[in-house]
Amino acid sequence: MNNTALSSSSPAPQPAERLPLSLGWLALGAFAIGTESFMVAGLLPVLAADLQISAARAGQLVLLFALSYAIGSPLMAALLARFGRRRLLVVSLAAFSGLTLAASMAHGFVQLALARVALGLVAGVFLPTASAVAAVMVSPALRGRALAIVTGGGTVAVALGVPLGAWIAGWGGWRTAYLLIAAVAALATWGLALGLPRELAQAPVVEKRAPAFAIAREPGVLPGLLVSLLWATGGFSFYTYIALFLSHTLGFGAEGTGAVFFAIGVAAAIGTAAGGWATDRFGADRMAQGFALMLVLILGGLSFAAQMLPHGLALPAIVGLSALWGFAGWGFGPAQAVRLIRLAPERAPMTLSLNASAIYLGIAAGSGLGGVAIELFGVGTVGWVGAACQLAGLTLLLRSARKARSAGSSLAAAATA
Repeated sequence: MNNTALSSSSPAPQPAERLPLSLGWLALGAFAIGTESFMVAGLLPVLAADLQISAARAGQLVLLFALSYAIGSPLMAALLARFGRRRLLVVSLAAFSGLTLAASMAHGFVQLALARVALGLVAGVFLPTASAVAAVMVSPALRGRALAIVTGGGTVAVALGVPLGAWIAGWGGWRTAYLLIAAVAALATWGLALGLPRELAQAPVVEKRAPAFAIAREPGVLPGLLVSLLWATGGFSFYTYIALFLSHTLGFGAEGTGAVFFAIGVAAAIGTAAGGWATDRFGADRMAQGFALMLVLILGGLSFAAQMLPHGLALPAIVGLSALWGFAGWGFGPAQAVRLIRLAPERAPMTLSLNASAIYLGIAAGSGLGGVAIELFGVGTVGWVGAACQLAGLTLLLRSARKARSAGSSLAAAATA
């Protein structure tokens, strides 16, 4: 056979699939939302002084957003299931921009509190829908990386947006920071309106006809959501009190704590990207288990270093483990999202909305659980509490994997019978 025959009979090489550019606009929207939601905690003293309220009352602004997101996200997903995903993304992000602009003009606590409740609702529409759209815009082989790009917008907000917002607030006031966030959200809205594929205009037929919360009855969904709840509870039982932890164990002040926060944010951004790539390369189940095991060891190691090591050894151990916590904690996210989407791909927006609710409830639970541990046993124990929660989540992951293997073996045996 000659060379011409060989070349004519061989299939033409297929170009490698590329990630859509519109994922960048989704990530920019997630960055704007993440900056606003996390930045408020660092602005509480400034907000309290400007609005002439106590710091404790100003802290309710954080709780109101979290509860609005946690409760509202699945409800809004059910109510808006008949609307096309493209429209939901553009309208919800435009609403977020407008509400942020309105929040910048608030002249009292009630006005700002109502704005934050509304912001939590529209954020609970945009973020799960953005993740669901990212998952369907690419082939399953690139799903982890696509999700990592979108969730990476929120991660970068923690690493860069939050400290930048705090710096802008210190220079021009918290209202200036809010105005800039509104502008970023408006830019992302413009990009999505022009860049999102038109075929996203209609919701899937299955999504229109299925009962709103039927997804919760799908096998594996509730255990999967419990894993997300335990992951967030364990992580934020430590993260909520990290400034107190660093001050008590290492004597860090504001500058040292800020440096650790920045290191965590950078590590989290790297972890998100690495987690997305590794999920595509090695599988969602394997990576979720691996990151969960890392979190057990890291959080346990933080309390061990704080309680057992001399200061000279505790300092590098705690700083290094804190950064590793950012890497593993955010690396877990893409793998867990892929696991949940895989259970019912046609109902991804509702699944991810419930997942977001589980995470925000876990944030609230972790904050409360960490506070109880500090009151009873001291701040050095928050790592042990977090490790226990992560161990419970890892146990559920391993149990789910065993069930999946057993089901696969049963199907194989039935097929050969």
